[in-house]
Amino acid sequence: MTDGLAVGAAGRGNDPWAVDHGAHPLLDPRFPPRGSRLGQLTRLTFRRILRSDQAYAQEMSRFFCPANLDGGVCLTFPELRAATAGFLHEADVYLAATIDLLPPESRLAVAPLEPVTQCDDLRDLLGISIHGAGERVRFEARRKLCLAQLLLQVEQSRNIQDGHLHKSLFEDILNEGLWSHTRQIHDLTVGYRLGPDGARIEYTSRPAPGDMRWNFRSTFVEKAQDGRSLALDILYYNCRFKRSVAPVSFELVDDGSHRVVERQRWAELRQETSGPVLSKMIRKGINNPAELGDIIGAMFIVADNEALGDLLVLLDSCLGTPFGWRNVTDTLSSLELEGAELNTWSSRAYKVFKGDIDILVQPEGADRPYRFPVEIQIYTLEAYLRTVCGQHEASHQALKQRQFLYGLAPRLFPRRIYGDGWLAL
Repeated sequence: MTDGLAVGAAGRGNDPWAVDHGAHPLLDPRFPPRGSRLGQLTRLTFRRILRSDQAYAQEMSRFFCPANLDGGVCLTFPELRAATAGFLHEADVYLAATIDLLPPESRLAVAPLEPVTQCDDLRDLLGISIHGAGERVRFEARRKLCLAQLLLQVEQSRNIQDGHLHKSLFEDILNEGLWSHTRQIHDLTVGYRLGPDGARIEYTSRPAPGDMRWNFRSTFVEKAQDGRSLALDILYYNCRFKRSVAPVSFELVDDGSHRVVERQRWAELRQETSGPVLSKMIRKGINNPAELGDIIGAMFIVADNEALGDLLVLLDSCLGTPFGWRNVTDTLSSLELEGAELNTWSSRAYKVFKGDIDILVQPEGADRPYRFPVEIQIYTLEAYLRTVCGQHEASHQALKQRQFLYGLAPRLFPRRIYGDGWLAL
């Protein structure tokens, strides 16, 4: 583990295995407790669909067919079974890709049992979850049901379905209000290395031998605003729809140039995957995809704090009022603002301006305007280089390791089922 991992773990001062399963009760190793109404309802449902294919079809229809259309029946029995099997299979794919993120020596201990991975029938899997021979096989069946259900919720969530539209609308606004004022686009290579103190990043536009390198395609923007001309280089910009972007890691290319490049993780998943959304829901204890504020995210990199302030003015000129920002965190500010902190797994050395802004739109054909949130992240150059420097505790890779090992693994692989010796946290 990196030093960043150790710092992140020690900073919380609690037991990462002590998980609250309130948002996802099927992941609770003790589900269902004696006398649980939810447990009783689950058993009643299983008995009903076990006796009748018609009842089984009706139960599956409730997942896929709108209750207000065609009497809640929109697919045939074989089509319903195939659709359900597809989501159960995706749950297996997600779990396998997640296990691959564990240290190699820990993977075998939590490899899912074959009776569960081979089962893509809802009725049979529900039977295993209730009557399976052993606590582990029953838990793994419930976990598969839980993951499949969450994947289905993501698929059917309106803010996910409209994700590509919202991304396009947001970028149209930026094209009109920001990028139309572009004066020049140029390539820039920055050489950088970890400073002697292990905290500061030293960087230069003239890389020296041994420096790590990062390539930028910088956009110079100049716009009149509030009676003055604002001009700045935006070193990097990216807008992404969370569902259509595979997670990345940053690796050093050993070709003599010391270039640092992005590598895709979980490349075996579908290009349009719900994996990142699902991971965040489990990690943060969210059971409604509509609660996620970062389905659309935009990232900017500028030179320094002064440029960051100028960029905020330019964004304000086209995105809306300063009162429209929510959940703002500014760890780049020189002021020690109360509440200026990031999530549980972030390093104290991670610096960013981050917040959600609601964008008011009225798409063509819509009856009335509505708002959707976009998460904005702005880094200074030095702050961003920390995230792509593997030796720095604020590195993106270390953060993702912490999020997975401390936020996701204890929920997917609880020690009541797998013991506490297979993974040291």
